[in-house]
Amino acid sequence: MSTEDFTHLKYWFDLAVKAIIGVVVSIVGMDYRAVKNSLHELEEAKYRVTMEVQVMQTELNHIRNQIERIEHKLDKVLER
Repeated sequence: MSTEDFTHLKYWFDLAVKAIIGVVVSIVGMDYRAVKNSLHELEEAKYRVTMEVQVMQTELNHIRNQIERIEHKLDKVLER
């Protein structure tokens, strides 16, 4: 095997290795993007749920206050 054949073989081997590395990187990159997008969607869903819980807590506190006022008024009426 001459030096020229060896150089030619090395060139094709390097090209094959680079192609394999490129395929692996693109697959990993796609998976990374999918995971990143999923994480972003989960964070948005968590934010929406947190906001809904806060709204419900506020409404519940408002209802409790109304019930307390009604009870207070009933107590006053019953005292008379």
